[in-house]
Amino acid sequence: MAYCDLLLTALTYPDATPDRALRSGVALAKRLGGELTLLTVQVDIPELHNPLANALLRLDQLSQLEEARSAATARLEAVCARIAAADAGTQIRTETVTARLYEEAETIARAARTRDATLVPIGPAVLADRALAETVLFGSGRPVLVYPEGQEIAPADRFGTVAIAWDGGARAARAVADALPILRRARDVRIFIALGDKPQAVKGAAHDLVRHLSAHGVSASVDERLAHDESIGHRLADYAAATQLDLLVMGGFGHARVREFVLGGATDAMLEAPPCPVLMSH
Repeated sequence: MAYCDLLLTALTYPDATPDRALRSGVALAKRLGGELTLLTVQVDIPELHNPLANALLRLDQLSQLEEARSAATARLEAVCARIAAADAGTQIRTETVTARLYEEAETIARAARTRDATLVPIGPAVLADRALAETVLFGSGRPVLVYPEGQEIAPADRFGTVAIAWDGGARAARAVADALPILRRARDVRIFIALGDKPQAVKGAAHDLVRHLSAHGVSASVDERLAHDESIGHRLADYAAATQLDLLVMGGFGHARVREFVLGGATDAMLEAPPCPVLMSH
């Protein structure tokens, strides 16, 4: 089944999603195929019921000004995305939702539950991107495609080199299933195994995955790499650079502990600074 219904996110407050990230998101959506919707989120800042503070600092007026700035940013982002779609020769719909301040990620995650995949840029300009991607990954039940905010990605009809980070686990299997529409159309598909990273990550561990992909018409090669005292995040980044990946497919691992949510090493690294576009499933 192909991707038919895609979501591209854009935040407006306090930092706005950069134009380059919007252009790259449109370009990635064209490679995925399907209908794209840009979802911009303008904020609703709760009023402070403190007459003295309002009289001294005029906080109510400041809140209204910030809300207006957020709404204006949402309109500009929609214009930018429509221009990028026209340049890429593709279609886009634009929608704006209003979310209470600090509840933007949850609002987007709810919208993502009825989409085939959600695209989220990651970068230094928008500090909330990381939390947004994490919330969508673990709260939507659907795959999320994170990509570096500062990288200019050109439109194309398909992905070139796509790699699967395979550890034999259930989340990696889910990611492969979610990525099958991409894998069928990719020019080159590779399977990356970080030998020794996990007990099941051993030589020959990808044999049955190769068989499974072949049953779906996908021919894949296998790259087994030994660890050299590097974190899994560094190993994936080095591999992405060496093979000039257009896309990395991997499972997203995280589990709850008392008063905190703990991510797996690879997941944490990709959500912090993806070396290339990364499709993640949980």
